[in-house]
Amino acid sequence: MGAFPKISIIIPSYNQGRYLGQAIESVLGQTYPEIELIVIDGDSQDESLEVIRRYAEKIAYWVSEPDCGQSHAINKGFARATGEIITFLSSDDYYLPGTFADVAEKYRQNPASGAITGAFCFWDDSQPAPGAPIPPFLGRPSPCDLTLGPPGIYRLHQVATFYTRAALDAVGRMVFEDLKYVMDRELLYRVCRYFPLTLSSVTYGVFRRHPGSKSVAEILPFACEFAHIYREALTGDSAQDRQRHKMASYRLSRGYVKYAGVIPSVREAFFSLLRSAWITPELILSRGYWKQFSKLFLPTAGSKQS
Repeated sequence: MGAFPKISIIIPSYNQGRYLGQAIESVLGQTYPEIELIVIDGDSQDESLEVIRRYAEKIAYWVSEPDCGQSHAINKGFARATGEIITFLSSDDYYLPGTFADVAEKYRQNPASGAITGAFCFWDDSQPAPGAPIPPFLGRPSPCDLTLGPPGIYRLHQVATFYTRAALDAVGRMVFEDLKYVMDRELLYRVCRYFPLTLSSVTYGVFRRHPGSKSVAEILPFACEFAHIYREALTGDSAQDRQRHKMASYRLSRGYVKYAGVIPSVREAFFSLLRSAWITPELILSRGYWKQFSKLFLPTAGSKQS
């Protein structure tokens, strides 16, 4: 292992020219000598190509051509990556200064790790700046099977996760292209099942939440796909598979709770909460469930229309 292991960053992008420049600069602006930046654009029709060309001399490889979506773009980048540490960054997110130096140091200290994960921040459109850092958390020793739950067993975000090349090559250096929303989580689960994770208290990245982001705009499809990866992990072990089915139901129920918070119709929001409780009855004991339920009947919820 060299003093500065090469870090490969893949940025898949499509019509995110508004944010793409900051994402690229957050990679190229790191005070770290061994960076391989790969930008895979899906033939964007906004200003993305102009942004990419502005940095072209410093990008190891880029292309702008039609593809089959974000997962396909990530895999195209994985095929090109040559770093000892490899990850992907959504084009509307960005890294904070000093991230790569800390990742490399953690890797040197823990070369058998499958991934290094730091803290991250959310940045909602309504906020003037990113929120407080959220530290990584894993409630049991790794390697471990995250599909077994329970809820809240981990807090590990893709914007702050860097994989080792050895781990990716061992589990298959690819995300599943049939997944549109949770390809990052499925990959994390795959790596964590066989490799230890290293956690860092340093804040690595900022995850934007805006109306155009998939996690905000497509809540129910996101939840359905999240539930799907638990069911796809069934092994035939009856006790473990019960846990996976329970986790699948939980993820779907949580989706209906979140959906109730954004749908403008009081009636639809009410039935969304009822469906959530029908799928996972114990969810009605959670603070988040009653927070959404109370919003339906408070004066401040007057924007919802029946």
